[in-house]
Amino acid sequence: MRILRILIVFLLILFPFGEIFRFPLGNTVYLKPLDAVTVLLFFSTIIVYSQKRTFRNSFRWYFFLFPLIAFIALAVNSYWLRPNELVVSSLYLLRWISYMSIFFAVIQFDAVFKKKIVTFLLLDGLVILLIGYVQYFWYPNLRNLYYLGWDEHLYRMFSSFFDPNFLGAFFVLYLLFVLGLLFFNIQKFSRKQVLFYSMLSLLTVIAIFLTYSRSALIMLIVSGVIFFVLLQRKKFILLLLGAILLFVIIISPFFYIANINLFRVTSSIARIQSAQHTLQIIQDHPFIGVGFDSYRYAQIRYHFIKQHPQFPSHSGSGDDVSLLFVLATTGGAGLLAYCYLWFKLFRYARNQMKKNVFAIIFIASASGLFIDAFFNNSLFYAEIMFWMWMITGLLFGGKDY
Repeated sequence: MRILRILIVFLLILFPFGEIFRFPLGNTVYLKPLDAVTVLLFFSTIIVYSQKRTFRNSFRWYFFLFPLIAFIALAVNSYWLRPNELVVSSLYLLRWISYMSIFFAVIQFDAVFKKKIVTFLLLDGLVILLIGYVQYFWYPNLRNLYYLGWDEHLYRMFSSFFDPNFLGAFFVLYLLFVLGLLFFNIQKFSRKQVLFYSMLSLLTVIAIFLTYSRSALIMLIVSGVIFFVLLQRKKFILLLLGAILLFVIIISPFFYIANINLFRVTSSIARIQSAQHTLQIIQDHPFIGVGFDSYRYAQIRYHFIKQHPQFPSHSGSGDDVSLLFVLATTGGAGLLAYCYLWFKLFRYARNQMKKNVFAIIFIASASGLFIDAFFNNSLFYAEIMFWMWMITGLLFGGKDY
C-alpha cells in the first residue's frame, strides 16, 4: 500500500501542470509525466491486488467489460494497422486502464489518507486557477505555439490545459467539489474557512466565464441545477442563472471579437463536420468499431485528415462527441459496456447521497460532464479522467460497491 500512496501523491503533485510538461516521442505520441506515473500506478495496483485476497474481492466485472471489448476491437482491426500504429493505439488503451486504476488505488485507502487526498485536490484546483489568472493577464494567446498544434485561444483563459473548453469543464467540476465541501461542512467551518471557500467558489465561477467556453457554460447550468436540487437549496439556482445572464450582458458589446463571441459559428461548423466524419466511420463499422484508439489512422484511411500535416493536430485522435468516439472505436458493444459502467456508478452514488458528500458531487459532475461531452471529447481527456476517477474513488469504499 505504501507504493500506491507514494504514486498517488506524485500524481496529485503533477496534476496542476497539465499540458505544460509534454514531450513528443514521434508518430503523434506525446509523453506526459502524469500519464507515465499513472501507468506505474496501474502495474503497482496489479501487484498489490494479486498479493491481497481481500482486495481482489472488491473487483466488479462491469469495470473491466469496456476495456475488454476495446481490446477485442483493436485486435480485430489489427489487420489493417501498421505495427507502429497498432502499438500507438494500444498505448491509448493502456492509458485509459491506467487512469481507471486510480479508482482501485483510492478505494483501499483509509479515511485519514482520503482526507489528505481531498486537501491535495483542493490545492491542485487552486494552483490551476492561479496559473489561469496569471496566464489570462500576461499570456493572452498561444500564437507562438501554433507550430506545435495548439490553437490561438486569444483573450481566453486556458491555464496549464492550453485549451479553454477542457479547462472550463474542469473548473465546473472543481466548483462543484468546493461547493460540496462548503455546504456539507458549513456548520463545522470557522468564519475564515467559510470565507475562503466562498471566495474560492467566486474566483472559480469568474474563471469559467473567462474561458468563454459555451460548452462550459451549459455544463455549469446543468451541473449547478442538479447540484442545488439534490442539496435542496434551490434558491441558489436563481443566483447562478442570474450571474450567467449578467456575464452575457456585460460581454455582449465585445461579441465582434471572434474568440469572445458566444454565438460564433466557426467552431460549431467544425464540430458538425467532425461528427459527420465519425458517423460515416460508424456506418461502416457498427458492431466492433475501428479499434480503440486507432481513430486517427481511420481518419487518415478515410482521407478526413492528412497523414503528414504541416502542423501537428491534437484533435485527430478523437471526435468532439465522446459517445460517438466510443461508438466509432469500439462499436455498439463497446458503447453499451461504457454506458453500463457509468450507470452502475450513478446508481451507487444515488444510494449514498444521504451519507456521502461525494455522492452529490459525483452525480452533478458526471451529469454535466456528459452534456459537455456532446461538444468536446471531455470523457477521454486525461486531466478530467484523473479528476473523475479520484472523486469516484473517494465516493466508493473498498468493500461496499
